[in-house]
Amino acid sequence: MRKSLSVSRNPLIGGAIEKTDVVPHIKPLRELGLPTDLLCLRLVPGTAIVYAGGADGKIYRINFDETKPVPTSWSAHVSYVSALVLVGKQLISAGSDHQLIWWDIEEIKLHGSVERGTSPMSGGQKKIRSIDGHGKKWIRGLALSHNEKMLASVGDDMIARLWDVQSGKAIRELVGHDKNTPFGLVSKLYCCHISADSKHLATGDQAGRVIVWEIESGKQVGKIHASHFYTHDTNGHTYGGIRCVQFSPDGKHLALSGNLAGDTSTITNSKGLVQIYEWQTGKQILDLKIKVNGFIESIRFHPKNSWLFAATGAGEGNKVFVIDLKKNEVIAEYQARTQVFDLNLNATGDNLYLVGRKKAICWQLAW
Repeated sequence: MRKSLSVSRNPLIGGAIEKTDVVPHIKPLRELGLPTDLLCLRLVPGTAIVYAGGADGKIYRINFDETKPVPTSWSAHVSYVSALVLVGKQLISAGSDHQLIWWDIEEIKLHGSVERGTSPMSGGQKKIRSIDGHGKKWIRGLALSHNEKMLASVGDDMIARLWDVQSGKAIRELVGHDKNTPFGLVSKLYCCHISADSKHLATGDQAGRVIVWEIESGKQVGKIHASHFYTHDTNGHTYGGIRCVQFSPDGKHLALSGNLAGDTSTITNSKGLVQIYEWQTGKQILDLKIKVNGFIESIRFHPKNSWLFAATGAGEGNKVFVIDLKKNEVIAEYQARTQVFDLNLNATGDNLYLVGRKKAICWQLAW
């Protein structure tokens, strides 16, 4: 039931005026099945068109404005398409094949219906450039500066790299993450995000370490050790890691997500973990454990309200949670009926797009 409304300014969304004491409600609009898991997505601004990266190495285009969307695709990488960013009429993809690829999406001619089983086009798409980006290592994350001039990438070589978006020229390498975990096991650099003012890059690794970099100079300007995101066992297996990092819209806070150390996605009663820090001081302002039996794989700040959306990926949760950042608690949870690996909100915050285990979903939000 909708509560009585009050109005305040929320620092986490840049001081914008917001309604408080409200709970979002969802209306499912579209849900469609795909032949593979979808690992990442990007929404074309001002539309209901999404591009999603598949575990089969293909990139899928889905128009949720269609009554019965017909996904189309093209072969992009040898295996997992792990990250995507959109820059105008270009799409940049990264994969486990260590390739960073620029695509002209205006020139791509997509053929075939995934649902009908016809073959997607294997030729005719315009590849602008392909870069072997991280020394033969899996590229796991991409981030685009809001001025669209700089691209950041992170990979299993434990190095963050900055690229000129237009030319593809390498700008600098950012070295600071340990190649091994505290127990001497090989680590992974999972995720990255650039602040809204395009001045800072945050990178998160498997051992729960976050580094904030000044983009212009390449200097480390902040460091957080969120150790509860990581654990290991006596058999040499590592668990956890920071799966998603997001700057708040005002750039002062960092939200981190993953799984509570000591739990794994296969243990009953395991807990997802979301933490928020003031990155300049290292002060923790949120430590939220969510009983979902899985990882919180993706998080996003709502553009107009003091909410953080959190989706469960690996594990059995199959849910999307809404966290009230004023109350520091979950105020709503919705069953996605699939593991969710990535989510996007549109600019007005009234549509939520999800991709995951062989599904793509669009929900309408109201409050």
